[in-house]
Amino acid sequence: MPVLLQILPHSSLGRTDLAVGALIAAAAAVLYWLTAARDFVLGDTPELMTAAITLGVPHPPGYPLFTMLAHLFSLWPGGAVPFRVNLLSAACGTGTVALVYLTALRVCGSRAASACAALVLAGSPLFWKWSLVAEVFPLNNLLAAAMIYALVVWYERPERMGFLAAGAFFSGLALANQQTIVLLGPAVLFVVWRRRDALLRGRWQTIAPTSLAFLLGLLPYAYLPWAAARHPLWNWGDASSAANFIAVVTRQHFGSGQLINSPKYQGGSPADRIVALGASFGLLAGLLVVAGAVQAWRRARWYFWFSALAFAFAGPIFAAYANMDLSVPLSKYVLERFYLLPQVVLAPLMAFGVMLAAELAPRARWLAPTAVLLAVLGGVIANYREIDQSRNHVARRFAEDIFATLAPGSILAVDGDEVIMPLAYLQDVEGCRRDVALVIMPLLHTDWYVEQVRRQFPNLVVPFARYDGRSGTTKMLIEANRGRPFAVDGFNGDDSLKQDYWFYRRGLVDEIEPMSRDVKLDEMIADNQRLFDRYRLPSPNDIKRSSLEPTILTHYATPAAVAGQQCQQFHYEAQAREWYQRALALDPSLSKVREWLASLPQ
Repeated sequence: MPVLLQILPHSSLGRTDLAVGALIAAAAAVLYWLTAARDFVLGDTPELMTAAITLGVPHPPGYPLFTMLAHLFSLWPGGAVPFRVNLLSAACGTGTVALVYLTALRVCGSRAASACAALVLAGSPLFWKWSLVAEVFPLNNLLAAAMIYALVVWYERPERMGFLAAGAFFSGLALANQQTIVLLGPAVLFVVWRRRDALLRGRWQTIAPTSLAFLLGLLPYAYLPWAAARHPLWNWGDASSAANFIAVVTRQHFGSGQLINSPKYQGGSPADRIVALGASFGLLAGLLVVAGAVQAWRRARWYFWFSALAFAFAGPIFAAYANMDLSVPLSKYVLERFYLLPQVVLAPLMAFGVMLAAELAPRARWLAPTAVLLAVLGGVIANYREIDQSRNHVARRFAEDIFATLAPGSILAVDGDEVIMPLAYLQDVEGCRRDVALVIMPLLHTDWYVEQVRRQFPNLVVPFARYDGRSGTTKMLIEANRGRPFAVDGFNGDDSLKQDYWFYRRGLVDEIEPMSRDVKLDEMIADNQRLFDRYRLPSPNDIKRSSLEPTILTHYATPAAVAGQQCQQFHYEAQAREWYQRALALDPSLSKVREWLASLPQ
């Protein structure tokens, strides 16, 4: 403990410092290894895995750096392929923790305080959670932490221009992964301005290499047209042409200047989003950051202003601008990932907070770091079960149950990320149910996807240039493929179906049937009972509530609720009660089903 508590000169990093950093990184690595997902989970993970494993292109801006690195991880021997890809995030989380320790040590000089700051970040529920699944945000955290560390070292010794070039290179790489790294731009400019004399002395001898390093960091974007030209199974936007490449990189599909383009998720109060940002830190980290800001103002004012600027733009300003309604559960899930960058930015400040606490009790300097470490350990123990992803196969089983519902040669029109992504992974990566033509309806509005789906399913006839519900309709797609079963999941069709077709709820899908077909109630009940007996129904206790997984419960509960309604309509009250109770056992949040159940005669 005396070695850890020693205050060091800011410029020195010796073997002991590196050994402590290695121990911290090892602790984080073990935690993330034990709790990392062994399978794909809901969210962007199945899509990102599909693109990485097959060398495809994920949704805009294409995430080329992540895709290439994740592909390399998928090639490692040992373990299931999804687990290997998930380990990229675990490695990035571990590296970020190590860099936070080194940065804190540079600016505050205390091993114990720096170790505490790194471990608080490592055990933060939000940071821990997103270090366990394949996502672009952990890589963004790592590159941001690397850029900040390089800038801190350069600020201390501005004659070492290589660190400035390294910071520029990391920022270019980060831009080739997650474009929110630009939010750190004002803070970077502040540091550069503070050391402008060093830049002006070297002029082009320093500015040119730094600019070149930044441009080299952008090179991964060359992957996008190369991959798209190969026509992989997952090829969002077909970036093989210059116009499509620009559209993908600038996120034209979502609206280049907005985070999300769906009106039902937009709106809400900026104050609510900022409050949610603050709450994401948790009590321990929040207190240490506030105390650390006070201490940094006293001891390292330049770093205080750097952190304040970086946090202001990456945190409150971005949260206010994001225009997402947090009353919608999906919005909260999407936005929380963007709170990771502000946490990484402020993490080194927590070391100053530990130092301030130690100063307040000079006769027991060990008390503050010990209390922090015990609080971190207690938090890990308390949150372990909820965050642990190592036994999570809910998304896989859900997708497999959907495929098991379908007749051979079916066409399945889908909408909703919780449906699309797992099905696409199973089909494109693992070859599951290649006889099923999986049609992603939100993308069928685009020219590039129509051509892609025709290549992927040569036996599927798409009789229009694009789907719009008028000149290209669901009815046209059905009738161009007569003789093939047609089902939908998450997609409600369009007005073209009203006169000639109806929706028959069969398990997890709706089959679109001609009006001429009549299905008896007994047949419907027997059909759904047979499917429910085969399904691997999730328990509400197995669902990660702070994720998209509650939507899976609704998917499983819906056919039971529909069966209950049909039974009630024909006055089979006992059977209606049984189906309603089954629906509520799967998804207790279905208040409408609870009303229907209460309306049955006792």
